[in-house]
Amino acid sequence: MNSLNNIFTNLKKDPKQMIIVISSAVLLSLFVCIVFVFKPQIVNISGVRARLSKINADLKGARSDIARIGVMKDTVDSYKKKIGLYEKTLPTEDGIPGLLESLSGMAKSANMRIAGIVPIIQKKPEAGNRAYEEIPITITAQAGYHELGRFLASLENSDRFMKVTDIQIKADKASPKKHDVELLVVTYVLLEGK
Repeated sequence: MNSLNNIFTNLKKDPKQMIIVISSAVLLSLFVCIVFVFKPQIVNISGVRARLSKINADLKGARSDIARIGVMKDTVDSYKKKIGLYEKTLPTEDGIPGLLESLSGMAKSANMRIAGIVPIIQKKPEAGNRAYEEIPITITAQAGYHELGRFLASLENSDRFMKVTDIQIKADKASPKKHDVELLVVTYVLLEGK
């Protein structure tokens, strides 16, 4: 303790040494603050800046998505309409009874007298990579040329994919304006799971 008193006494006598000691103490304190307080904070701030930059980018993307929600909803609605149209155009096998009723309705609208509408059941071959299957349907009826033409126009304008692959017309001697007609109409169904 005595030596410490001697140091303070000597410092009081020489103001230059006092300034040097105080300056050294201040510099040492400043160095300790920089190394142990400010440097870790600067490193921490760099990490925070990186996280903040990522958050800002995510926020910008979210705002962009929010701004496009209306367009996205319209796109989804458009795709739903297309799916509905495609399902009408190329339904699954459970849509065959509805198709037969539709064919009957088309024939009645064309003033054809239907004798029979019969789907031809085929042994199902291995589908392979095909997403659809052909379903042939035999239609037998009595009609004049104009009625047959209206019926064929109805088939052509139908929402479903159908084609007439064979047509036979035989004159009916009992009624010269009516003919016995046999059509082979092929339609397509979407295979399940494709």
